[in-house]
Amino acid sequence: MPNALRTETPDADWRSFKFTVEDSAGVIGIKDARRTGVSYLYLINDTVGAVLESADIDEEAVLFYHAEKIDVPKMTESTDIFLPGMRVYWDPTTRLVTPDYNSGYFWIGIATEPADADELYVEIDLKGDHAEIETVLP
Repeated sequence: MPNALRTETPDADWRSFKFTVEDSAGVIGIKDARRTGVSYLYLINDTVGAVLESADIDEEAVLFYHAEKIDVPKMTESTDIFLPGMRVYWDPTTRLVTPDYNSGYFWIGIATEPADADELYVEIDLKGDHAEIETVLP
């Protein structure tokens, strides 16, 4: 996989915070973006973001909660086709993204590049807001 964080300009807008890794929702420790087949998107203190380096329980890690352009792992179902500008939803169970609205998913950004159903990653603008589940699709 190429570098997860990418930018078109030298002055990219990336925002992050440090946190202490805990055993949460059955995920023990944090797996980094370089591990194939593992999602590196996590919900940390009500914020969905990317962790790019592995960390064990009780270690510090850094969560990127806002990124101008970031490649994130996506679902590969037949309907998971992204076009630029489409909303991106994060499934807290699989920790993958999809364009399909579901009342249990978090809206985390918009797609910035197209991605076909069989592609493993989609480039998005990770918006970095407080993670909330939308009760009604706008």
